[in-house]
Amino acid sequence: MDNKKKVQTFLRQLLADYGQGPEFGDDDLLVTSGLLDSQAVLRIVVFLEEEFGLDLAEQGFDQNDVDSLTSMMRLISR
Repeated sequence: MDNKKKVQTFLRQLLADYGQGPEFGDDDLLVTSGLLDSQAVLRIVVFLEEEFGLDLAEQGFDQNDVDSLTSMMRLISR
């Protein structure tokens, strides 16, 4: 499974956990739109660190880096 599919699958499950539908576009804002909250951001960060070996504490990030699939893919490719 490619990286984008891994992240999409994770986000679909996360959205389902929050009672949201599974469909979203690559550029849909998931946090600032209110679909996901700060706890979801933490879950996303842990997922990205574990799945892709990122160290976001060292590398630094802000909410915008994990607000959409596109922004997460940019973060992974840095």
